[in-house]
Amino acid sequence: MLTLVTPENDATLVEDLPISLYVDYPEGEQKIDGVTSIDLNGSQLNVLQAGKEYGYIKIEPEGQSYHSSPLDYNDANTATDLERQDNLIWFVSADNTLHQLNLDDNSAQSWTLANDKTLTELALDEENPNRVWLYDQANHELVYFNATDETSTEFKLVGDHAITGVALAEEQLLILANSKEEYMVMLYNAQGTEVEHAQSWYLSGFEGKQFNDIELEPEEGRVLLSTPDPENNITLVADKNAMLGDGPLEDDTELEPVKQFDLDDTIAQPSGLWSQQDGSWLLLTDQAEVFFLDVDFKLAEHHKIEYDSLNCSQGCTEAVVGGADGFYILADTGLVGHFNKTDDGYALSKEFRLDFTDENNQPYEYSGLGHDSTTGDFFTVPDQLGEDEQDVLFILNSDFTLKEKHPIRYTGEVDGSINEFDAQGVSYSDGFVYVVSEKFTKVLKLNLTGEIVEVIELDSEDVFEPSDIVVRNGQFYITGDHENDQPVPPITQFNIEKE
Repeated sequence: MLTLVTPENDATLVEDLPISLYVDYPEGEQKIDGVTSIDLNGSQLNVLQAGKEYGYIKIEPEGQSYHSSPLDYNDANTATDLERQDNLIWFVSADNTLHQLNLDDNSAQSWTLANDKTLTELALDEENPNRVWLYDQANHELVYFNATDETSTEFKLVGDHAITGVALAEEQLLILANSKEEYMVMLYNAQGTEVEHAQSWYLSGFEGKQFNDIELEPEEGRVLLSTPDPENNITLVADKNAMLGDGPLEDDTELEPVKQFDLDDTIAQPSGLWSQQDGSWLLLTDQAEVFFLDVDFKLAEHHKIEYDSLNCSQGCTEAVVGGADGFYILADTGLVGHFNKTDDGYALSKEFRLDFTDENNQPYEYSGLGHDSTTGDFFTVPDQLGEDEQDVLFILNSDFTLKEKHPIRYTGEVDGSINEFDAQGVSYSDGFVYVVSEKFTKVLKLNLTGEIVEVIELDSEDVFEPSDIVVRNGQFYITGDHENDQPVPPITQFNIEKE
């Protein structure tokens, strides 16, 4: 038996990224509008629209694009669930049979289980070839099936839940369940047939939505969900509460809110903020839009920008730095565009690329950019993922070539790893670099050799998902991100207070 464990009330997963909104469709491709099954394989998200089409979303630093990949096998095209492993397609079709299609020669084989079974979901065990997790809807049980010797282990599920998705990644078994119109995700540690519950969450912020499949993004621990809706049908969700906590460093000071400035309701997904010399503001969104705001953050102008070498309509623009006759925009890939004023708005005049790699020779991703107008230097801290990945401060020349690189360090007592912090926004002021971290909701003050000299508490109730920071005249201005169904949060002005 396996108990379906209902989540605690405060355990929730919320929208992190609405992937389907940022998918490009090359000429001739049809829009994804009837998802029945999803399957993540590295940088490729396979999508089945039963009865219509099989294809994949290619996930690359430059963006996401959909490509159809027709299956020359009718039974696979009408499957209730389908997963790919190298050149093999495994699928079930709400009967008692598990199917496998070899894409090399279009040959097929199948395994017939007991007559009373109705197999509607499957998940491949990548650690154990030819082992498959199956959901038997008729008997409300999970089946761990060995396709080599055709043996199986059955787990009767305890709990009155409808199962609409099963996924497995790196010995983590996920179950997508529905009870009384409430969707939830249950996580189990699974080593072969040894299964133990780890955690459960409710899905929050999706009132009226139905979900039909689930996948795990193992690198970041986020969950992929699909819905049968014609739009906004593939979404990344994350446990935002896991981002809270005290963090590895003791606070030195805290931010006290002074005032909030509401933003125009045409603004969505703010990602970058910049203070102009005259007291006005630039606000960037992840949709490659720049909003010019007056001193009170009222909308004055709005411009869409375009790079030459990157399609940035897909949620990749992260930081903005203003200048005398234009501005710089940083994309998460490290591409910087310099945009100058024209008669028609703002046009790209030059592109720069930050070609820096980490200790594993992987390119960094970026979310923030600071600037010293007196020297022309730029400052950035890549947005690292893991606690074992060394965080660094880059000081760049005015042409974005490397001037200095410093590992970020802390000389005091550490309870954990300082690399757990992320870097959602970066600001330079009076010889220091300020970094706002969504994880633990902190602001870190760095000197120009990368040492953390002050840890500043930011209350998550003031800004839950900080996306950028500006430090001006000793005051802090922080903008936040938001979910699609939520209004854009205000920009909050803070004073800093000693504890």
